[in-house]
Amino acid sequence: MENSTTINPTDLRAVAEQAALKAGVLLRQKWDQPREYSRKGFRDFVTDADLASQFIITQEIQRHFPDHGFITEEDDPRLPASGPIQWIIDPVDGTSNYSRQVPTFCISIGAMLAKEMPAGETQRISNSDTNFLAGVIYDPMRDELFSAAVNAGSTLNGEIIQVSSTLTLDKALVGMDWSREPEKRQSMIESISRFAHQVHTIRATGSAALALAWVAAGRLDVYANLVIGPWDVAAAKVIIQEAGGFVSGLGGQPWSLSETGCIASNGQLHSSFLELAQISE
Repeated sequence: MENSTTINPTDLRAVAEQAALKAGVLLRQKWDQPREYSRKGFRDFVTDADLASQFIITQEIQRHFPDHGFITEEDDPRLPASGPIQWIIDPVDGTSNYSRQVPTFCISIGAMLAKEMPAGETQRISNSDTNFLAGVIYDPMRDELFSAAVNAGSTLNGEIIQVSSTLTLDKALVGMDWSREPEKRQSMIESISRFAHQVHTIRATGSAALALAWVAAGRLDVYANLVIGPWDVAAAKVIIQEAGGFVSGLGGQPWSLSETGCIASNGQLHSSFLELAQISE
């Protein structure tokens, strides 16, 4: 079994890239096919494409790393939760977009160093047990592969990327997305009312992980989301930080698995945006 002295983040990134590309082929093949839906909760559903994509990703990872664990958006009791590395996966981030043939969605795969958990323990572990090592976000429709490993920089299709150099909010392009919960939507509306007239413009993408990748590439200057899953942020955290940006919780503290929301930026605008937006937990 691997330990922290033998784990190479660039190897993790390479496997994640392979897995994302393979899953991307499947998602493109299913793009114009009828969808099968299963409801998970209020304003929340999963399609056959999500499940098929996740199977391809996890199968590819297990082929290389059979002792690794998984935190996945779609429940799969066959997958182990614990291991020296945990993979945090969203097989289709932007399911609503994908299901309506809106070509803004992605695959998100992150890898973190983790203490092994006892058998039967929940998939979630405390931030003190984690160390994010590699991340890959793939946009199959644009064939854009955002990728990073700790201390190895961030790339887009193999070319180095960096966050924007925007220094003032009046020039900032801000991304955001809507929570499913009515009270959280209202909180975002109230926050937007505080910053909307102070920034250049605002975009809602419908794919949190892809918007976060765009922060890393300098396409967005700031991104805010009040309710977000760990599978939406884990890969992006590495990609953004290696590109020179910062990802925090809603209070400004470094983002961890325990956070319910996130703010990401080029780093230069982080404090000023938090002060202006006044986004609450």
